[in-house]
Amino acid sequence: MTVLSRAEGKFTGIAKGAKRSRKRFAGTLELFAHVDVAYRQKNDAALCFLERTVLISPWHRLVASIESYAAASHVIELADKMTADREVGDEIYALVLAALGRLDERVPTGTTLRLFELGALAACGYRQDFERCSQCQEQTGREAVRLPFSGTGLLCERCAGREQGGPRLSGAALEILRELQARVERGLPQGDGMDASLIFLEDDAMDRATPARVGGELRRALAMLLEPRLRGRLRALDSLPVI
Repeated sequence: MTVLSRAEGKFTGIAKGAKRSRKRFAGTLELFAHVDVAYRQKNDAALCFLERTVLISPWHRLVASIESYAAASHVIELADKMTADREVGDEIYALVLAALGRLDERVPTGTTLRLFELGALAACGYRQDFERCSQCQEQTGREAVRLPFSGTGLLCERCAGREQGGPRLSGAALEILRELQARVERGLPQGDGMDASLIFLEDDAMDRATPARVGGELRRALAMLLEPRLRGRLRALDSLPVI
């Protein structure tokens, strides 16, 4: 099993005798469980051996519907494919924790997932600038922009013509993208802080105020921005194209 930890980053472990043990692993190795793990590792071996786990948060509602399950799987899959083994980062750990907790509380929305995706980019060192053209550095204002196929920044229409920029992003979608980015920057934990839940505050209200057409633009935009940073293709949302 793969574990995302605060102190040691991402690592792979084996829980020997997990099915037979009622004391060391009882009910703690289910999907989407938040646990306290004790483990050992021999020298520079790739695999760790899990000694025991203590359940902190079970998040049972994440498996109550296909929508919640797919959204939670997307969070886990994205965190996995954006981090390398033993890559330590408090921000991505706190972000995953807050996102799964939020998805366990309410029906998942597109805004919840876009916030997580933007947060993952920022936490992994790929913060996006949605205020200026990545080529000429001029402020883009409220006009439509282009998303280059490289997944790096935005292009104003003038630079997009020269650089053969990618798909168009409307001014309305750009404004919402900026608001989502601002929420991420305000909510990502600083220093030893571990609470990233402020990122997702009132995300359901924002989702209701976002037209379906604009929501589709945002979904495609984030997919393009994420693609160059991923170790493999994301598949969790394949069965739920609306989110």
